[in-house]
Amino acid sequence: MGSEAQTSQAGPNLPSWQNVHLKPGDEEIAWIDRLERRADPIPSVGWAIRNLITRFEVCHFKAERHVQRIIEAIGNMSLDLNPASIGKAHPRFGENAWVGDQSGRSRQGQEFIWALQRWLSEEHGPDQDSPRIPRTLFDEVKRTLGDRTAPKSMLVSALVARMLLREDRQPLPSELAAFWEPIERTDLCHYSFPANVEKMICAIGRLEQVPDFVGCGSCDETRSRMAREYFRNLCAWLRGRRSSLASQLGERSPVKEWLAACLAKTLKEHAGLRGRMPSL
Repeated sequence: MGSEAQTSQAGPNLPSWQNVHLKPGDEEIAWIDRLERRADPIPSVGWAIRNLITRFEVCHFKAERHVQRIIEAIGNMSLDLNPASIGKAHPRFGENAWVGDQSGRSRQGQEFIWALQRWLSEEHGPDQDSPRIPRTLFDEVKRTLGDRTAPKSMLVSALVARMLLREDRQPLPSELAAFWEPIERTDLCHYSFPANVEKMICAIGRLEQVPDFVGCGSCDETRSRMAREYFRNLCAWLRGRRSSLASQLGERSPVKEWLAACLAKTLKEHAGLRGRMPSL
């Protein structure tokens, strides 16, 4: 079923746009739906590239590299990875998943999780025969959190569940509800990791909210500028005008135009840009 048909039946929460907050009756989505129908039949590589666009997050620490990789894939109409393999090094896939990560973030995130879990279990410190948790990290987490209390334990459990992306996460009770949003906006792939985890641990230890917390879904000026530049050049290419991306996108085709429009719309919504898409 095309996304336009789905929109009329189920509203804007579509699988292909699950990483974008859309409003009902979005005319730009309707235009992209028309591009999709014009591009039919779309080859499997086209759907794989669309999958990459669906996974894009502007707050990811590799956001610009991801945009470049998508543009290269559109230009070559080829993909050198399986989108389903993305994120497999995240701790949600097991405490040894970090082995497959070259950035070091997964290991660092897993160490925070181990230290928080150890605090929850009331154990005094890392096992002497296990080098998994750096002693300095455990001591800092223990010192910052302080003595165990029921509210602190509930908040630490919620933070661990979020860092593991558990699907069964439950909202906090009303007296702790103010902590829910920043906890839910804490993740390893955010550009402010590990500072955000450290801020949340400090906030829990003090039982005080984090003022002006910047977490998942945020877009700082650097990323906003990046998104704006790519959006502008993608739209120029779609209009047939001069664009710095012309050589990368290569010869035009209905499939490429559909994919470029999907990427442009995603960048626009993630960065809160006001520019209009080419058809409007």
